[in-house]
Amino acid sequence: MRRALALTVLSAALSIATRATAAPTSKLLYSRSNDASSCPDEEALRQAVADRVGGDRFSPSGTQTIVVSVFRRGSPFVATVALVDESGVSHPPELHVEGSCGELLDAVALAIAIAIDPQSLARSATPPPPPTPSEPVATLPPPAAAPILPPPAPKEQPLGPVGEPSAPMPVRPAPLMIEARTGAVASLGTAPGPAVGLALGAEVRWRALSVALEGRVDAPSSMPASGGGEVSSWLVLGAIVPCFHQGPFFGCLVEQAGSVQTSGSGVSVTHAKSVPWRATGGRVGARLPFSETVEVQIHGDLVANLDPMTLVLDGAQVFKAPPATESLGAGVVFHFR
Repeated sequence: MRRALALTVLSAALSIATRATAAPTSKLLYSRSNDASSCPDEEALRQAVADRVGGDRFSPSGTQTIVVSVFRRGSPFVATVALVDESGVSHPPELHVEGSCGELLDAVALAIAIAIDPQSLARSATPPPPPTPSEPVATLPPPAAAPILPPPAPKEQPLGPVGEPSAPMPVRPAPLMIEARTGAVASLGTAPGPAVGLALGAEVRWRALSVALEGRVDAPSSMPASGGGEVSSWLVLGAIVPCFHQGPFFGCLVEQAGSVQTSGSGVSVTHAKSVPWRATGGRVGARLPFSETVEVQIHGDLVANLDPMTLVLDGAQVFKAPPATESLGAGVVFHFR
């Protein structure tokens, strides 16, 4: 490939040189496409040409203009070099490399140097003159010859159905993460008084999405009735909680279903009763890492009570659940891969 690139450089230089004038200076217009922004800039190209011709040959007042454009065509970097003067525009072959863009700019600089100063190629190939006899010359022993090692064998690549190297292996998707959590929950509106309970859950997470199943049991909460006696209740529920995670924060939908166990005391007629519980709403929260496999989680829920319960004691209404209930939870999350 280097031999082909050298021939292309020489062809490009000759194409430019056939239209170049004897003016010692030229204008340089250099541009890069967005996908070739990693290539060296115009200053680097000017310096590379100056190193080859022995000085800066570019000037805004030059009588000819050399136009260089660098872009990508698929994987290779490609450069075009054209000369603009009073005679028109030349169209030399394109220069392209599969490697770095720096190698391409070296080829462009060489083509320009040969075009504006053909003697620069002979000067770079002429070895420096030997020192005069009057100057002492230090004689050093020749360096030991390095052992010649065989080139490393190329790595074998699996062939596709037509004998071409197969495409690289696809990147494996992120694995699922299994989580378990436990914590305490305090709520208002699920019982006659403030309620405290225990929650357990299991969650499957993939990247920013997760789905959790939760179970919760509240301790009995009671309140006195105005006519005497006391009414109490406690909640048992299950929930499905799909969530979206962004950094340490998350937002979820909450669907709850369960039952409220109610009872009365202190009156002539008391009995226990089970009342259905259904609610839907949302959750927001955050997780703080404690270790590689443990996080501390806090969250708040706001759910709408789809079937508000009413507690009656000795024929009188004692408590009616509000249309919405709030809860605050805190707990620990364990990760399993």
